[in-house]
Amino acid sequence: MFKLPRLLVMMFLQYFVQGAWSMVISAVLAENKLTQIVGATFSILGVATIISPLFIGMIADRFFASQKMMGILHLLNAVVLFLIPSFIQSHNEIGFLAMIFVVGLLFYPTTALANSVSFRHIDGVRWFPIVRVFGTIGFMAVGFTMGKTFLNISLSTNTFLLAAGASVLYGLYCFTLPSTPPLAKNKKISLREILCLDALSLFKDKYFSIFMFSTFILMMAKTAYSAFLPVYLPVLSLDPASMMQIATATEILFMVFLSFLLGRFGFKKVILFGSISWIIRSVMLSQAAVSDDYLLYVIGALLLQGLCWDFFFTAGDIYVDKKAKPEIKAQAQGLRFIVSNGFGLLMSASVCGFINNRVVTEKALPQASTQWQEFWIYPAVVAAVVTIGFWIFFNDKDVIMKPKEKV
Repeated sequence: MFKLPRLLVMMFLQYFVQGAWSMVISAVLAENKLTQIVGATFSILGVATIISPLFIGMIADRFFASQKMMGILHLLNAVVLFLIPSFIQSHNEIGFLAMIFVVGLLFYPTTALANSVSFRHIDGVRWFPIVRVFGTIGFMAVGFTMGKTFLNISLSTNTFLLAAGASVLYGLYCFTLPSTPPLAKNKKISLREILCLDALSLFKDKYFSIFMFSTFILMMAKTAYSAFLPVYLPVLSLDPASMMQIATATEILFMVFLSFLLGRFGFKKVILFGSISWIIRSVMLSQAAVSDDYLLYVIGALLLQGLCWDFFFTAGDIYVDKKAKPEIKAQAQGLRFIVSNGFGLLMSASVCGFINNRVVTEKALPQASTQWQEFWIYPAVVAAVVTIGFWIFFNDKDVIMKPKEKV
């Protein structure tokens, strides 16, 4: 009863917690003179994501209710988040990277589980975009909370303390969510299932593989944005936590129309719209570095968030759910997350970190202007390659919206 409102609160808290520690982590490191480990931080998170979500998804599919798994993981994560500030303040790079690795192990599986819980209790195509909108609202809420207009902690290690407190609250709330028992419970377990080969078998599908490969490559553009925009904006004398709320606001607008647009245009066109938007965004950020009208370019790039995120990554969540059989849906969401925020993030953070450390050697304008201009061209080129490849090779006619699935 009242499942939808409970799922809305769940998604709000899921992204409130994530935003509290991930939105400005690069800016916090830069403020504490640790810019050199920004790339390593996101690489470590990528490794953690490779290890954890698919295995957790298998456990949720077979042994434990998904909402209980989420509650336990968030409560454990709260403890680790609480410890992180001391490592940053003491410049203990190895200790910090170890702690952020544990955060990745504990937190990232909960995103896939939250998606899985949602899809189990609602019509995914019709209602998931609405549920996901509340995640965006949560991301906005924590951004305003951390920004200059409220707590003004976007460059402080106190962001991790805020994340820890929110994680405790959310962990307890998870135990009140609709019961989501494992669909494969009481079935004979096999080595195939222990190794999560059922979810991996989805790669036998040509178009599923093309989508996953496109996601993997496009993560370079996404990682350049998420890892280095919080470092870039202070160079332009802009507050990252406050400015990035412009981006999350547009997610809400486009999320509302996502299910309609999927029904109207299909997955291929919607995902292409998303990848093209990543090209435009990166070019605008590049131009901002050398333009007197830099604020207009930055705002324009941020306003593209709805297209960049909703049309590619959220549409991808729905695509993966429709491709997976009911008994492996949690594994499938974990698999998508591993490809993107696991292997994709590991590769992208390593490459983007290397490029940034090589290209951006100056810390302030005007010396750094042409360097940042060059840096943002790299993700633009990558997004262009993904767009062309997806346009040519992806043509999945088996996953088409049925009329009853439209809003």
